[in-house]
Amino acid sequence: MDLARRLARLPLLAVMIAVCAAVVTIGARASAPHAARTLDAVERDRDHITIDLRPGAQRTQVFDSDGNPIGILVNDVDREIITLDQVPDDVIATIVAVEDSKFWLHNGVDLRATARALVSNVSAGGIASGGSTITQQIVKLRVVGSERSFNRKIREAVIAARLEEDFTKEEILEFYVNEVYLGNGAYGLQAGAETYFGKDVSALDVGDAAFLASLIRSPGLFDGFDQNIDTMTRRRSRSLQQAVDAGIITETQRDAFERRPLPSRNLSPRRTDVALRRDYFLVEVRRSLLANPALGDTYQARFSQVFGGGLRVWTTLRPELQRAMRTSVAEVLPEGTGEFEVSIVSVDPATGAVHAFIGGPAFSDSEFNLATQGRRQPGSSFKTYVLAAAIERAGLYPFDTVSGQGPCVFPNPPLDDYEVSNFANSPGRVATLEEQATASSNCAFVRLGLITGLNEVVGMANRLVGRSDADSYLPYPSISLGAQEITPLEQAVAYGTFANGGVRMEPFYVTRIENNFGEVLYEHVPHGRRVVSQTTADWVTSVLEENVRSGTGTRSALESGQVSAGKTGTTQSFHDAWFVGFTPHMSTAVWMGHPDEQVPMGEIQERRATGGWIPARIWSAYMERALTDEPLRGFAPAPPPPRASQYLFLSGDTCSVAIAVSPSEPPLEFNLPCSMVRPTDDNEFEPLPDALCKVAVPDTGGESRFEWLRCTQIATELGARATEPVGDTDESLPPDNADETGEDSGVDSTDEDQT
Repeated sequence: MDLARRLARLPLLAVMIAVCAAVVTIGARASAPHAARTLDAVERDRDHITIDLRPGAQRTQVFDSDGNPIGILVNDVDREIITLDQVPDDVIATIVAVEDSKFWLHNGVDLRATARALVSNVSAGGIASGGSTITQQIVKLRVVGSERSFNRKIREAVIAARLEEDFTKEEILEFYVNEVYLGNGAYGLQAGAETYFGKDVSALDVGDAAFLASLIRSPGLFDGFDQNIDTMTRRRSRSLQQAVDAGIITETQRDAFERRPLPSRNLSPRRTDVALRRDYFLVEVRRSLLANPALGDTYQARFSQVFGGGLRVWTTLRPELQRAMRTSVAEVLPEGTGEFEVSIVSVDPATGAVHAFIGGPAFSDSEFNLATQGRRQPGSSFKTYVLAAAIERAGLYPFDTVSGQGPCVFPNPPLDDYEVSNFANSPGRVATLEEQATASSNCAFVRLGLITGLNEVVGMANRLVGRSDADSYLPYPSISLGAQEITPLEQAVAYGTFANGGVRMEPFYVTRIENNFGEVLYEHVPHGRRVVSQTTADWVTSVLEENVRSGTGTRSALESGQVSAGKTGTTQSFHDAWFVGFTPHMSTAVWMGHPDEQVPMGEIQERRATGGWIPARIWSAYMERALTDEPLRGFAPAPPPPRASQYLFLSGDTCSVAIAVSPSEPPLEFNLPCSMVRPTDDNEFEPLPDALCKVAVPDTGGESRFEWLRCTQIATELGARATEPVGDTDESLPPDNADETGEDSGVDSTDEDQT
């Protein structure tokens, strides 16, 4: 160090040596070792120590898609870094008057106060008083620690002088007002202003500052807000008097501040439900941040960044949509939901941005997020995935025909046969896949799943929903009826794939992350995966659009004229009710049920709570609000049919054919292999030209003989002769060759609302 600096230090060192000498005189033998250590500290610390005034751990701030604050993420340290110009001048002046009245004059150490404290401490036989300046307090926080010893105090004073050489008074004071602990988890003036007064630091006044300054030396004194009231009142009074002595306020103003009650509760944003409350969306943002490799290679590194790095995080949240969701639920269910809950989630099909959701009741009541964690049986809303698999993987089309006649029974080795009924025990009919979808026929879709192949259905559902092999669906026949569980978010993302032309976009919550210096650490780039072809997406969309026009989803139609597509879902015994749908702009899933267990929703608004009754109406009310400012857009039309319609059936299936022989007698009934028939326009079957029927033909002697005749020629050849069928003609058919076996999920059928 140059000579000038050494000479500049001589007065300070001389005074300190004089003080130490006085201490030696008073304390003799006890103080001599401390003097020696002091000289060592002067030589060692002055020249070699590195003083770091970078901000300490600080809160992460979270913003919505428009840049408005929605929450903070903190752990044990709640701190927001501010600059001096954000703090009113009289607030700064009050804190300086209380903590270090000579701050702007000294070089880091108030010699008179230090000498007085040393004498007092020696007289007391230990460290009884401090006499520390603001600069010394910083050294204590960042360098020497809080050990109560003479040596530490001397080192503290020496390093404080060095600190004043390296930094300006303004830099030191700004660091101090951000670093100081004020109790109740609040570090720095901004957190203190919020915790005790529920306001921004810029709104503080001298009365507030006097209270905060009173906490600096004993920050735990007022933890809990209901203890040490008298002590805090006296300390605030003393601080206010120091503000009067410094000419900051008048005595009249002091008296007015004295009459103010002390803070009575914690008003920190992390403790209140009024603003910046911890809620379901903020928890999902936190999970996303802790998994983001841009914030560190290890979980611990990411944790430190999220809860102490002072990050600024922009999210996909659109609060106006959350408000629209709750308004829509209240509109459809003005009497409330009782013991049941409604969960809604909306995503952008083009990007995967999760814009809003209802995760359940108030977060303080239940931290379980029904939108992202609540797996429930989807009922018939799962049929959309069966249809997509049939088109994409089996080469089928919505204009192909399948039987929805029921009740129906399917082999399910090694278990008992799988028995299925249609909703309300409807007999069902033979119809196109589109018609079966709009009627939500259970028997038709179990057949379609088996025809397509259950492994193909599983693979399609996994890709659309976003499941891994470890969390895969299982190839049971009941999968086609939604017996295996799913979350509202998974549904919204999967249906959004069809709105996005077959490309599934990965859902996300965070769009950008900046550090406390404004440097961009992460910028989200939407990424997706093609799950189905554009053609398949268009075919599925056309079916779901028709379902809104004329099927089980008619109550979801939008009065604005905006096109929409979707599917209802209702599980057995009405435990869960769904409507999942989309427009070109947004995909939304609505679920209703009991949050904790399977409870039948038997009577809601005087009828059973099916997906087409409650969720479809909530979906419509919400989407009308959500799309108010969106232009009308149409879906891409489905391509023209590439071939004629086919009748779909399982190997081994038989179909009943009635052949009229005589107007005076009932028709003859034949059970033919389904490969030998074709459907008619009136929901029946007729034999193909080459189909053979085995009949008993009476001869002239009155005896009967068996003959195989072309089924189409029976009426002509036999005329009005008494002829009887031998019986079912499937006795030589091969056994069911379905290669999928599995355990029944326990769901015999899926109830669905019919319109």
